[in-house]
Amino acid sequence: MQCHYCEQYKQGLPFRCNFCGNYFCSDHRLPENHACPRVGGPKQPGYSEVPSLQERYAKNHGHVGNLPRIGGRSSFRLRYPGIFSRAERKHFLIAMGLMTAVGLSMMIFVPLRIPIDGLYLAIGVVGFLISFFGHEMAHKLFAQRNGLWAEFRTNTYGLILTGLSILPIPFKFLAPGQVNIVGEGSRELQGAISLIGPGFNIVFGTICFFSGVIFGSTDVGYALLFVGAFNGYMALFNLIPFMGFDGLKAFEWDRTRWAIALIGSIALVAAGWFLLGFLP
Repeated sequence: MQCHYCEQYKQGLPFRCNFCGNYFCSDHRLPENHACPRVGGPKQPGYSEVPSLQERYAKNHGHVGNLPRIGGRSSFRLRYPGIFSRAERKHFLIAMGLMTAVGLSMMIFVPLRIPIDGLYLAIGVVGFLISFFGHEMAHKLFAQRNGLWAEFRTNTYGLILTGLSILPIPFKFLAPGQVNIVGEGSRELQGAISLIGPGFNIVFGTICFFSGVIFGSTDVGYALLFVGAFNGYMALFNLIPFMGFDGLKAFEWDRTRWAIALIGSIALVAAGWFLLGFLP
């Protein structure tokens, strides 16, 4: 049987949750171990239409329309059986490895005024890992903080296009996957969730950029400048307002905030490339 939560095929009898109606393995059979959406947990794909605590509360108290949250921000509602499911850990590792390879290819194939050494590449690896992981975790944690189900998944086309970006081509595709979010969220919430990922890259990239300026014309300084520019490019790429990128929902939510983030990402890329000597 395949567990609805961890998506693993395991031997043994399937366990059906009496609240959401889905089937789980022995590790996730309890409601609190699969963040059951029908006992206050974040909604997950495929949940059955069994009256939830909120719905029963609304019916008993005559509420119509928006359902109230019982007891404010419930600690149980926001509790997960670990930060990541097994399937999510696998998808994260694949995507992080691929994104790091793309970043390293950019560092190796571009001309520099200093010789490339191990420290330069090591700082780049750490910086790329933080850039991608922080971007996706910003989406994930902010969505979960607001009671939505959120897990990262790679996709075939994204993996292929990101893999091709390892080659020395001018345009880099930096989207091996995305955080899938399910649940009832307002337009404002969806826009904020979308914008917080590029926002992380702009903030982290700015920190790296000014740290690189402080270190000056050294391997550490150049590596930090490169990581800063990489974050700017990553934010700029994700702010594209179409094709399901983060920029689409952010643009639909608040064009002013989207424009500010776009200008910030462009400035970060331009400043980083200028100091690295890529721009005249």
